[in-house]
Amino acid sequence: MKSMVHSLATRHWEDWGKCVRSWYATASRSYPAYMVFEKPLMEAYNQVLQNTREEIIAYAHDDVMIFEKNWDQRVLQEFNDPNIGMVGFAGATGHGDPQMYNKPYEMKQFARQNFMSNMRTAELHGSRFSGERDVAVFDGLAIFVRRDILETAGGWPDGTPINYWCYDYWISMEVRRQGFRNRLVGVDCEHLGGKSPSIVREDIEAAHRWLYYHYKDVLPYEAP
Repeated sequence: MKSMVHSLATRHWEDWGKCVRSWYATASRSYPAYMVFEKPLMEAYNQVLQNTREEIIAYAHDDVMIFEKNWDQRVLQEFNDPNIGMVGFAGATGHGDPQMYNKPYEMKQFARQNFMSNMRTAELHGSRFSGERDVAVFDGLAIFVRRDILETAGGWPDGTPINYWCYDYWISMEVRRQGFRNRLVGVDCEHLGGKSPSIVREDIEAAHRWLYYHYKDVLPYEAP
């Protein structure tokens, strides 16, 4: 049986306790949890990696509610395939302009194509999807990643322009770089916050540009 740890880096969402309780109320069994408070996101995510030993690490935003019973079984089932490196609740089949390296750089070249989820507001962000399929890239609201992938990468990219912005792009591309697949599982959930652009004071342009130069080998990409 696969083992998993829940992790949470709290930032601003006032009802984070209610959200966490929803994860456990709907899961088929209990899992250990590791909470990190008021730290930069990549520092917090690395703290989870360094202080847990579980095979699968769940990184979830503090404003995510889960409504689907036994959602954890659906997630862990995917990892029975050794080629699956990460599972997420919201993702896109395409990542990056197909001609992005044949013309001058622009941040908009990183746009995700065909974004899908089973969030309660799925149609506001893309299309609704309740099944399972391969994707190119995730939204980081809820992701589940093999420890080995993070350890091979040297941990989350702390000390780079990647922090709140683009960490989900980074890990999605790192999974592909290491020869694994990203798997979307359409779990019934909701992302309650949605206020990040107004409260996160980080250089989003620098984060995108860093990925542009460091991940040319896996960009652009379209999931089969």
